[in-house]
Amino acid sequence: MTGVLRKLVDLMHGLIAALGKLSGWLLLALVVVQFVVVLARYLLAVNFLWLQELTLYLHASTFMLAAAWSLCANKHVRIDILRERSSDATNRNIDAVGTVFLLIPMMLVIGWTSLPYVAQSWSILEGSTEVSGLPGIFLLKTLLPIFACLMLMAGLVRLVRRSGRST
Repeated sequence: MTGVLRKLVDLMHGLIAALGKLSGWLLLALVVVQFVVVLARYLLAVNFLWLQELTLYLHASTFMLAAAWSLCANKHVRIDILRERSSDATNRNIDAVGTVFLLIPMMLVIGWTSLPYVAQSWSILEGSTEVSGLPGIFLLKTLLPIFACLMLMAGLVRLVRRSGRST
């Protein structure tokens, strides 16, 4: 692997890892906010819609930002029926084919098709339909193309790093 490519892959991996760590903190925030929502509702008989929406925002953010880290860390969900019986080289080939023919095209479709949706949301600075809801739905929707870009980067990182092992 050339020095420039290695630096680019390391930079992408570092960004993905940092966002994975951020997702852990978002998950902690999600638990705390949800705990507050439950306490407020059942102990104080008070309902804060903006807090409920915040749990949705945190939940979505956690998964959209952590997915690429999960893929890079090889912690993603997969079907291991044949994987246990296959050699490491076969598994690398299956991963490469899956990345090239499934992951990359799907992320390109998600990224491309989400752009008008996100642009429309930004053009009106879309907010909650509820009066006391959060005003930043356009920010939440922005996670769609970001997710697609991060997953593309994770796929490329895996392809480059795993192909380097086979040579």
